[in-house]
Amino acid sequence: MKKIILSLSLLLALGNLSMAASLPENGVYLNKDGTPVTAAEEIPPSLTSAKMLPQTKDVHDALLTLPHSSATVLRITINEDGAVTHAEVEQSSTSLILDQYAASCVESWRFKPAMQGDRAVISTAAVPVRFISNMVSQPAAPKEAVMKDMNESVHQAAERNGHPLISVKAFIKADGKMDGRPTAVKEETSSIPAGDYKILAAYAEDCVRHWTFTPALNPDGEAIASEAIFPVQL
Repeated sequence: MKKIILSLSLLLALGNLSMAASLPENGVYLNKDGTPVTAAEEIPPSLTSAKMLPQTKDVHDALLTLPHSSATVLRITINEDGAVTHAEVEQSSTSLILDQYAASCVESWRFKPAMQGDRAVISTAAVPVRFISNMVSQPAAPKEAVMKDMNESVHQAAERNGHPLISVKAFIKADGKMDGRPTAVKEETSSIPAGDYKILAAYAEDCVRHWTFTPALNPDGEAIASEAIFPVQL
């Protein structure tokens, strides 16, 4: 399984921040030096670490079948040490698997705690984790597919086998660049002899390695990483 590294886009800016212990209606909180805490000294929490957990096969498959990009909005509680002590789904991404994945990731995130003057306090925040749909609506395609000159052995193998099509699989990133090496995929019904196929496959792979591509698009028109098979006419 090829991991889709760019399948997640984190909205790291926190929204709907609130202090669990706001200024009292009658009276004030004091700093260590005895001065009153003002509203301007109430500082919301800020994110310092947002490491995502490795994608499981279930998460990978959920992204591939997600019909539209969406977000899981989590309501989290952050303690005085900046650790998340509670997380619950406030708005679903429409996928239970992705909601659970987002909640599991957030549990290990770290924050600078909210401050009231010089005192760290418990706070809550709504944190959206955006998932980009990896459902392919428009597949990746060659933008410039220049064929290399054939040497004599490639030319003869192509002639012997009626100038066949060789299918080459490649993983194209969201920026249109290839990730890894292209690989020829032999059809089960292929009648090309093993020796000739080895020659032709190596040639086709070498050609595709130098091609440029337009990336795949999801149903929202966003560029996504995807695996695709390209026919190479010899």
